[in-house]
Amino acid sequence: MNQTTDGQDAPTRIIGGGMTGLTLALRLVQRGIRVVVHERDPYLGGLSSESTLANVPVERFYHCVLPTDTALLGLLKEVGLEEAVGWNRTRTGFFTGTSLLEMTTVRDFMRFPALKVIDRFRLGWTIAYCGLNRSWSRLDKEPIGPFLRRHGGRRLFESIWEPLLLSKLGRNYDRFAASFIWATVYRMLSARSAKGRSEKLGFVRGRYGRVFAALRAAIEAKGGTVQTGEQVLGINHLQEGGWSVHLEKEDLKAGAIVLCVPAPIAVQWLNAVHPDAIQRLRDVEYLGVVCEILLLKRSATPYYVLNLTDRNLAITGVIETSNLTGRDEFQGMSVLYLPRYCEQASGLWDRSDEDIHEENMNSVRRIVSDIRKEDVVSWKINRARYVQPIHPVRWGERIPPVRLAPRLAYVSTAQIHPWPVFNDEAIRNVDKHLEEVLNTIRK
Repeated sequence: MNQTTDGQDAPTRIIGGGMTGLTLALRLVQRGIRVVVHERDPYLGGLSSESTLANVPVERFYHCVLPTDTALLGLLKEVGLEEAVGWNRTRTGFFTGTSLLEMTTVRDFMRFPALKVIDRFRLGWTIAYCGLNRSWSRLDKEPIGPFLRRHGGRRLFESIWEPLLLSKLGRNYDRFAASFIWATVYRMLSARSAKGRSEKLGFVRGRYGRVFAALRAAIEAKGGTVQTGEQVLGINHLQEGGWSVHLEKEDLKAGAIVLCVPAPIAVQWLNAVHPDAIQRLRDVEYLGVVCEILLLKRSATPYYVLNLTDRNLAITGVIETSNLTGRDEFQGMSVLYLPRYCEQASGLWDRSDEDIHEENMNSVRRIVSDIRKEDVVSWKINRARYVQPIHPVRWGERIPPVRLAPRLAYVSTAQIHPWPVFNDEAIRNVDKHLEEVLNTIRK
Protein backbone atom coordinates (compact mmCIF):
# COMPACT_ATOMS: atom_id res chain seq x y z
CA MET A 1 0.00 0.00 0.00
CA ASN A 2 1.78 3.17 -1.19
CA GLN A 3 1.05 6.58 0.28
CA THR A 4 -0.08 9.53 -1.82
CA THR A 5 0.12 13.28 -1.40
CA ASP A 6 -2.27 15.46 -3.40
CA GLY A 7 -2.90 12.58 -5.83
CA GLN A 8 0.79 12.02 -6.51
CA ASP A 9 2.57 8.89 -5.42
CA ALA A 10 5.09 9.60 -2.65
CA PRO A 11 6.91 7.23 -0.30
CA THR A 12 6.88 7.14 3.47
CA ARG A 13 10.10 8.80 4.54
CA ILE A 14 11.88 7.57 7.67
CA ILE A 15 14.41 10.00 9.08
CA GLY A 16 17.19 8.17 10.93
CA GLY A 17 19.19 5.12 9.90
CA GLY A 18 19.97 3.56 13.26
CA MET A 19 18.54 0.32 14.60
CA THR A 20 15.12 1.88 15.13
CA GLY A 21 14.80 3.45 11.68
CA LEU A 22 16.07 0.42 9.78
CA THR A 23 13.96 -2.07 11.73
CA LEU A 24 10.88 0.07 11.13
CA ALA A 25 11.72 0.37 7.43
CA LEU A 26 11.97 -3.42 7.16
CA ARG A 27 8.63 -3.88 8.90
CA LEU A 28 6.93 -1.37 6.61
CA VAL A 29 8.29 -2.78 3.34
CA GLN A 30 7.19 -6.22 4.55
CA ARG A 31 3.66 -4.71 4.63
CA GLY A 32 4.00 -3.47 1.05
CA ILE A 33 4.65 0.19 1.93
CA ARG A 34 7.21 2.05 -0.18
CA VAL A 35 9.84 3.51 2.12
CA VAL A 36 12.84 5.80 1.84
CA VAL A 37 15.27 5.99 4.79
CA HIS A 38 17.30 9.20 5.15
CA GLU A 39 20.52 8.97 7.22
CA ARG A 40 22.75 12.03 7.60
CA ASP A 41 25.96 10.08 8.26
CA PRO A 42 27.80 8.29 5.44
CA TYR A 43 27.26 5.06 7.37
CA LEU A 44 24.31 3.31 9.00
CA GLY A 45 23.87 2.23 12.57
CA GLY A 46 23.93 5.32 14.79
CA LEU A 47 25.33 4.29 18.18
CA SER A 48 26.14 0.82 16.79
CA SER A 49 28.08 2.09 13.78
CA GLU A 50 31.71 1.29 12.99
CA SER A 51 35.00 3.16 12.96
CA THR A 52 38.64 2.17 12.55
CA LEU A 53 41.76 2.39 14.69
CA ALA A 54 45.09 1.84 12.92
CA ASN A 55 43.10 0.20 10.09
CA VAL A 56 41.45 -2.18 12.56
CA PRO A 57 37.62 -2.05 12.34
CA VAL A 58 35.94 -1.39 15.68
CA GLU A 59 32.49 -0.31 16.83
CA ARG A 60 32.28 3.30 17.97
CA PHE A 61 30.64 2.22 21.25
CA TYR A 62 30.56 -1.12 23.03
CA HIS A 63 27.74 -3.67 22.71
CA CYS A 64 26.90 -7.19 23.77
CA VAL A 65 24.07 -9.65 23.22
CA LEU A 66 22.21 -11.37 26.07
CA PRO A 67 20.62 -14.81 25.71
CA THR A 68 17.28 -13.13 26.48
CA ASP A 69 17.61 -10.62 23.60
CA THR A 70 15.01 -12.53 21.63
CA ALA A 71 13.93 -9.56 19.50
CA LEU A 72 17.51 -8.93 18.35
CA LEU A 73 18.23 -12.62 17.82
CA GLY A 74 14.99 -12.97 15.86
CA LEU A 75 15.86 -10.03 13.62
CA LEU A 76 19.32 -11.45 12.95
CA LYS A 77 17.68 -14.71 11.91
CA GLU A 78 15.33 -12.81 9.57
CA VAL A 79 18.25 -11.23 7.71
CA GLY A 80 20.34 -14.41 7.54
CA LEU A 81 22.77 -13.69 10.39
CA GLU A 82 21.63 -16.26 12.92
CA GLU A 83 25.03 -17.94 12.87
CA ALA A 84 26.90 -14.64 13.18
CA VAL A 85 26.43 -14.49 16.97
CA GLY A 86 29.23 -15.89 19.08
CA TRP A 87 28.91 -16.73 22.79
CA ASN A 88 31.55 -16.62 25.50
CA ARG A 89 31.74 -16.70 29.26
CA THR A 90 32.96 -13.38 30.57
CA ARG A 91 34.18 -12.03 33.88
CA THR A 92 33.23 -8.86 35.74
CA GLY A 93 35.50 -7.00 38.15
CA PHE A 94 35.48 -4.14 40.65
CA PHE A 95 38.38 -1.76 41.20
CA THR A 96 38.21 -0.50 44.77
CA GLY A 97 40.98 2.08 44.50
CA THR A 98 43.65 -0.35 45.67
CA SER A 99 42.84 -3.75 44.19
CA LEU A 100 40.87 -5.65 41.53
CA LEU A 101 38.13 -7.95 42.82
CA GLU A 102 36.17 -10.61 40.99
CA MET A 103 32.46 -9.73 40.80
CA THR A 104 31.18 -12.06 38.10
CA THR A 105 28.47 -13.92 40.03
CA VAL A 106 25.97 -13.10 42.74
CA ARG A 107 28.16 -15.22 45.04
CA ASP A 108 31.08 -12.88 44.31
CA PHE A 109 28.91 -9.92 45.30
CA MET A 110 27.95 -11.68 48.51
CA ARG A 111 31.66 -12.17 49.36
CA PHE A 112 32.60 -8.55 48.66
CA PRO A 113 35.11 -7.69 51.46
CA ALA A 114 33.78 -4.17 51.99
CA LEU A 115 30.43 -5.59 53.09
CA LYS A 116 29.48 -6.90 56.51
CA VAL A 117 27.30 -9.98 56.85
CA ILE A 118 24.13 -7.93 57.27
CA ASP A 119 24.96 -5.93 54.12
CA ARG A 120 25.33 -9.14 52.15
CA PHE A 121 21.91 -10.27 53.22
CA ARG A 122 20.51 -6.89 52.27
CA LEU A 123 22.20 -7.11 48.86
CA GLY A 124 20.67 -10.53 48.31
CA TRP A 125 17.27 -9.21 49.39
CA THR A 126 17.44 -6.22 47.03
CA ILE A 127 18.37 -8.39 44.06
CA ALA A 128 15.69 -10.96 44.96
CA TYR A 129 13.09 -8.21 45.36
CA CYS A 130 13.77 -6.92 41.85
CA GLY A 131 13.86 -10.43 40.42
CA LEU A 132 10.57 -11.54 41.99
CA ASN A 133 8.69 -8.29 41.38
CA ARG A 134 7.07 -8.61 37.95
CA SER A 135 5.74 -5.04 37.79
CA TRP A 136 7.74 -1.83 37.64
CA SER A 137 4.84 0.64 37.91
CA ARG A 138 5.01 1.07 41.69
CA LEU A 139 8.77 1.61 41.54
CA ASP A 140 8.19 4.36 38.97
CA LYS A 141 7.04 6.60 41.83
CA GLU A 142 10.30 6.66 43.81
CA PRO A 143 13.81 7.94 42.99
CA ILE A 144 16.47 5.31 42.54
CA GLY A 145 18.72 6.35 45.45
CA PRO A 146 16.10 6.34 48.24
CA PHE A 147 14.80 2.98 46.99
CA LEU A 148 18.22 1.33 47.20
CA ARG A 149 19.07 2.89 50.56
CA ARG A 150 15.72 1.80 51.98
CA HIS A 151 16.22 -1.83 50.94
CA GLY A 152 19.96 -2.15 51.45
CA GLY A 153 21.07 0.49 53.90
CA ARG A 154 23.65 3.26 53.64
CA ARG A 155 26.80 1.11 53.78
CA LEU A 156 25.68 -1.21 50.97
CA PHE A 157 24.57 1.76 48.91
CA GLU A 158 27.91 3.56 49.22
CA SER A 159 29.99 0.39 48.64
CA ILE A 160 28.13 -1.19 45.72
CA TRP A 161 25.13 0.62 44.35
CA GLU A 162 26.34 4.21 44.20
CA PRO A 163 29.54 3.40 42.24
CA LEU A 164 27.44 1.47 39.74
CA LEU A 165 24.95 4.34 39.45
CA LEU A 166 27.73 6.88 39.01
CA SER A 167 29.34 4.75 36.30
CA LYS A 168 26.17 4.50 34.24
CA LEU A 169 24.02 7.50 35.13
CA GLY A 170 26.43 10.14 36.41
CA ARG A 171 26.23 12.24 39.56
CA ASN A 172 22.57 13.12 39.09
CA TYR A 173 21.45 9.49 39.21
CA ASP A 174 18.50 10.36 41.46
CA ARG A 175 16.84 11.94 38.47
CA PHE A 176 16.01 8.33 37.49
CA ALA A 177 13.14 6.38 39.04
CA ALA A 178 13.71 3.12 40.90
CA SER A 179 12.04 1.30 38.01
CA PHE A 180 15.30 1.74 36.08
CA ILE A 181 17.34 -0.33 38.57
CA TRP A 182 14.52 -2.88 38.70
CA ALA A 183 14.72 -3.27 34.92
CA THR A 184 18.52 -3.52 34.99
CA VAL A 185 18.58 -6.21 37.70
CA TYR A 186 15.63 -8.08 36.18
CA ARG A 187 17.37 -8.19 32.80
CA MET A 188 20.60 -9.42 34.39
CA LEU A 189 18.87 -12.19 36.34
CA SER A 190 16.83 -13.26 33.31
CA ALA A 191 19.99 -13.53 31.24
CA ARG A 192 21.73 -15.69 33.84
CA SER A 193 18.77 -18.04 34.05
CA ALA A 194 18.37 -18.41 30.27
CA LYS A 195 18.58 -22.05 29.27
CA GLY A 196 21.58 -23.25 27.34
CA ARG A 197 23.78 -20.17 27.65
CA SER A 198 23.87 -19.49 31.38
CA GLU A 199 26.34 -16.75 32.33
CA LYS A 200 27.38 -16.25 28.71
CA LEU A 201 27.29 -13.06 26.67
CA GLY A 202 27.11 -12.80 22.91
CA PHE A 203 28.63 -10.63 20.21
CA VAL A 204 28.22 -10.22 16.47
CA ARG A 205 31.17 -11.70 14.62
CA GLY A 206 32.46 -9.03 12.29
CA ARG A 207 30.66 -6.31 14.27
CA TYR A 208 27.29 -4.65 13.76
CA GLY A 209 28.28 -3.32 10.36
CA ARG A 210 27.23 -6.75 9.04
CA VAL A 211 23.82 -6.32 10.63
CA PHE A 212 23.13 -2.95 9.03
CA ALA A 213 24.37 -4.11 5.63
CA ALA A 214 22.00 -7.08 5.87
CA LEU A 215 19.11 -4.86 6.97
CA ARG A 216 19.74 -2.51 4.07
CA ALA A 217 19.81 -5.41 1.61
CA ALA A 218 16.55 -6.80 3.02
CA ILE A 219 14.84 -3.39 2.76
CA GLU A 220 16.03 -2.81 -0.79
CA ALA A 221 15.05 -6.34 -1.83
CA LYS A 222 11.46 -5.39 -0.94
CA GLY A 223 11.58 -2.16 -2.95
CA GLY A 224 12.68 0.25 -0.25
CA THR A 225 15.47 2.80 -0.52
CA VAL A 226 18.19 3.63 2.01
CA GLN A 227 20.09 6.86 1.46
CA THR A 228 23.18 7.76 3.50
CA GLY A 229 25.19 10.97 3.68
CA GLU A 230 21.99 12.94 3.24
CA GLN A 231 21.20 15.34 6.06
CA VAL A 232 17.59 16.30 6.62
CA LEU A 233 17.41 19.93 7.75
CA GLY A 234 13.73 19.96 8.62
CA ILE A 235 10.25 18.94 7.61
CA ASN A 236 7.50 20.98 5.96
CA HIS A 237 3.71 20.79 6.28
CA LEU A 238 2.29 21.35 2.81
CA GLN A 239 -0.79 23.46 2.21
CA GLU A 240 -2.60 20.56 0.59
CA GLY A 241 -2.19 18.59 3.81
CA GLY A 242 0.81 16.46 3.03
CA TRP A 243 4.45 16.61 4.13
CA SER A 244 7.89 17.04 2.66
CA VAL A 245 11.43 16.70 3.97
CA HIS A 246 13.82 19.60 3.57
CA LEU A 247 17.31 18.70 2.35
CA GLU A 248 20.18 21.04 1.59
CA LYS A 249 19.44 21.22 -2.15
CA GLU A 250 15.79 20.19 -2.47
CA ASP A 251 12.51 19.39 -0.80
CA LEU A 252 11.08 15.90 -1.30
CA LYS A 253 7.40 15.08 -0.98
CA ALA A 254 6.39 12.42 1.49
CA GLY A 255 3.25 10.35 1.70
CA ALA A 256 4.07 10.22 5.41
CA ILE A 257 7.02 10.89 7.69
CA VAL A 258 8.31 8.87 10.63
CA LEU A 259 10.87 10.64 12.80
CA CYS A 260 13.39 8.19 14.31
CA VAL A 261 15.66 10.83 15.83
CA PRO A 262 16.38 12.06 19.38
CA ALA A 263 13.59 14.16 20.84
CA PRO A 264 15.52 17.50 20.87
CA ILE A 265 16.05 17.23 17.11
CA ALA A 266 12.39 16.41 16.54
CA VAL A 267 11.38 19.37 18.72
CA GLN A 268 13.58 21.69 16.70
CA TRP A 269 11.96 20.61 13.44
CA LEU A 270 8.40 20.48 14.73
CA ASN A 271 8.48 23.83 16.47
CA ALA A 272 8.34 25.60 13.12
CA VAL A 273 5.63 23.48 11.49
CA HIS A 274 3.54 21.78 14.16
CA PRO A 275 4.14 23.21 17.67
CA ASP A 276 1.13 21.36 19.12
CA ALA A 277 2.92 18.04 18.55
CA ILE A 278 5.95 18.74 20.73
CA GLN A 279 4.54 19.18 24.23
CA ARG A 280 5.61 15.76 25.55
CA LEU A 281 8.73 15.61 23.41
CA ARG A 282 10.04 18.71 25.18
CA ASP A 283 10.20 16.76 28.45
CA VAL A 284 12.67 14.18 27.12
CA GLU A 285 16.23 14.65 28.41
CA TYR A 286 19.24 12.49 27.67
CA LEU A 287 22.51 11.39 29.13
CA GLY A 288 25.32 11.44 26.61
CA VAL A 289 28.66 9.71 26.56
CA VAL A 290 32.20 10.72 25.73
CA CYS A 291 33.89 7.39 25.11
CA GLU A 292 37.51 6.68 24.28
CA ILE A 293 38.56 3.55 22.41
CA LEU A 294 42.04 2.21 23.08
CA LEU A 295 43.74 -0.28 20.78
CA LEU A 296 46.40 -2.10 22.82
CA LYS A 297 49.11 -4.61 22.02
CA ARG A 298 48.22 -6.52 25.21
CA SER A 299 45.28 -7.25 27.44
CA ALA A 300 44.80 -4.84 30.34
CA THR A 301 42.61 -6.96 32.66
CA PRO A 302 40.89 -10.37 32.56
CA TYR A 303 37.46 -8.69 32.73
CA TYR A 304 34.92 -7.74 30.09
CA VAL A 305 33.41 -5.11 32.42
CA LEU A 306 35.43 -3.49 35.18
CA ASN A 307 33.33 -1.36 37.54
CA LEU A 308 35.07 1.42 39.44
CA THR A 309 34.33 2.36 43.04
CA ASP A 310 37.08 5.00 43.17
CA ARG A 311 35.27 8.28 42.54
CA ASN A 312 38.51 10.15 41.92
CA LEU A 313 38.96 8.39 38.57
CA ALA A 314 37.98 10.36 35.49
CA ILE A 315 36.47 7.39 33.66
CA THR A 316 33.27 5.65 34.77
CA GLY A 317 34.23 2.11 33.75
CA VAL A 318 36.54 -0.05 31.65
CA ILE A 319 35.01 -2.34 29.04
CA GLU A 320 37.57 -4.64 27.42
CA THR A 321 35.46 -5.93 24.58
CA SER A 322 38.22 -8.19 23.26
CA ASN A 323 37.71 -10.25 26.43
CA LEU A 324 34.21 -10.98 25.09
CA THR A 325 34.92 -11.41 21.39
CA GLY A 326 38.46 -12.76 21.50
CA ARG A 327 41.43 -10.85 20.11
CA ASP A 328 41.15 -12.47 16.68
CA GLU A 329 38.31 -10.04 15.96
CA PHE A 330 40.87 -7.22 16.20
CA GLN A 331 43.90 -8.64 14.42
CA GLY A 332 45.35 -10.02 17.65
CA MET A 333 45.03 -6.79 19.66
CA SER A 334 42.93 -5.76 22.64
CA VAL A 335 40.21 -3.13 22.52
CA LEU A 336 39.18 -1.10 25.58
CA TYR A 337 36.31 1.35 25.88
CA LEU A 338 36.58 4.10 28.50
CA PRO A 339 33.13 5.70 28.84
CA ARG A 340 32.28 8.90 30.66
CA TYR A 341 28.53 9.43 30.91
CA CYS A 342 27.50 13.05 31.27
CA GLU A 343 24.58 15.43 31.01
CA GLN A 344 24.10 18.00 28.27
CA ALA A 345 25.49 20.88 30.38
CA SER A 346 28.77 19.08 31.09
CA GLY A 347 31.96 20.91 30.15
CA LEU A 348 33.37 17.61 28.89
CA TRP A 349 31.73 18.12 25.49
CA ASP A 350 33.98 21.09 24.72
CA ARG A 351 37.29 19.69 25.94
CA SER A 352 39.91 18.61 23.44
CA ASP A 353 40.43 14.97 22.56
CA GLU A 354 44.04 15.22 23.74
CA ASP A 355 43.06 16.49 27.21
CA ILE A 356 40.47 13.76 27.62
CA HIS A 357 42.91 11.08 26.47
CA GLU A 358 45.62 12.22 28.87
CA GLU A 359 43.19 12.29 31.79
CA ASN A 360 41.80 8.88 30.85
CA MET A 361 45.26 7.33 30.64
CA ASN A 362 46.14 8.64 34.10
CA SER A 363 43.06 6.77 35.37
CA VAL A 364 43.97 3.61 33.47
CA ARG A 365 47.49 3.62 34.94
CA ARG A 366 46.04 3.85 38.44
CA ILE A 367 44.07 0.69 37.72
CA VAL A 368 46.71 -1.19 35.68
CA SER A 369 50.05 0.16 36.83
CA ASP A 370 52.18 -1.61 34.22
CA ILE A 371 50.39 -0.18 31.17
CA ARG A 372 53.01 1.67 29.14
CA LYS A 373 52.71 4.32 26.47
CA GLU A 374 54.15 1.94 23.87
CA ASP A 375 51.33 -0.55 24.62
CA VAL A 376 48.87 1.88 23.02
CA VAL A 377 48.69 1.33 19.26
CA SER A 378 45.99 3.93 18.66
CA TRP A 379 43.14 5.77 20.37
CA LYS A 380 40.05 7.75 19.45
CA ILE A 381 37.44 9.83 21.31
CA ASN A 382 33.81 9.38 20.24
CA ARG A 383 31.02 11.63 21.44
CA ALA A 384 27.29 10.96 21.43
CA ARG A 385 24.98 13.49 23.06
CA TYR A 386 21.76 11.46 23.00
CA VAL A 387 22.35 7.97 24.38
CA GLN A 388 20.16 7.14 27.40
CA PRO A 389 16.85 8.99 27.91
CA ILE A 390 16.48 10.07 31.52
CA HIS A 391 13.61 8.20 33.24
CA PRO A 392 12.41 10.48 36.05
CA VAL A 393 9.75 9.59 38.61
CA ARG A 394 6.43 8.74 36.94
CA TRP A 395 7.99 8.80 33.48
CA GLY A 396 5.76 5.88 32.52
CA GLU A 397 2.86 8.37 32.48
CA ARG A 398 4.66 10.80 30.15
CA ILE A 399 6.19 8.64 27.42
CA PRO A 400 6.13 10.51 24.08
CA PRO A 401 3.33 9.49 21.72
CA VAL A 402 3.79 7.79 18.36
CA ARG A 403 1.16 9.82 16.54
CA LEU A 404 2.14 13.49 16.29
CA ALA A 405 -0.22 14.50 13.48
CA PRO A 406 -1.96 12.85 10.51
CA ARG A 407 0.76 10.98 8.58
CA LEU A 408 3.46 12.15 10.98
CA ALA A 409 4.78 9.59 13.47
CA TYR A 410 7.55 9.44 16.04
CA VAL A 411 9.44 6.29 17.08
CA SER A 412 12.68 6.46 19.06
CA THR A 413 14.49 5.22 22.15
CA ALA A 414 12.73 8.00 24.07
CA GLN A 415 9.74 5.63 24.26
CA ILE A 416 11.74 2.80 25.86
CA HIS A 417 10.80 2.53 29.53
CA PRO A 418 11.82 1.40 32.13
CA TRP A 419 14.56 -0.55 30.39
CA PRO A 420 18.05 0.76 29.60
CA VAL A 421 18.59 1.40 25.90
CA PHE A 422 19.94 -1.63 24.02
CA ASN A 423 19.51 -2.79 20.44
CA ASP A 424 17.10 -5.48 21.61
CA GLU A 425 14.88 -2.89 23.27
CA ALA A 426 15.00 -0.66 20.18
CA ILE A 427 13.65 -3.53 18.08
CA ARG A 428 10.99 -4.37 20.67
CA ASN A 429 9.95 -0.72 20.70
CA VAL A 430 9.39 -0.77 16.93
CA ASP A 431 7.37 -3.97 17.03
CA LYS A 432 5.33 -2.70 20.00
CA HIS A 433 4.30 0.46 18.15
CA LEU A 434 4.11 -0.91 14.59
CA GLU A 435 0.32 -0.97 14.30
CA GLU A 436 0.09 2.57 15.65
CA VAL A 437 2.67 3.69 13.09
CA LEU A 438 0.68 2.02 10.32
CA ASN A 439 -2.54 3.73 11.43
CA THR A 440 -0.75 7.09 11.60
CA ILE A 441 0.91 7.01 8.18
CA ARG A 442 -2.27 5.89 6.44
CA LYS A 443 -4.44 8.74 7.66
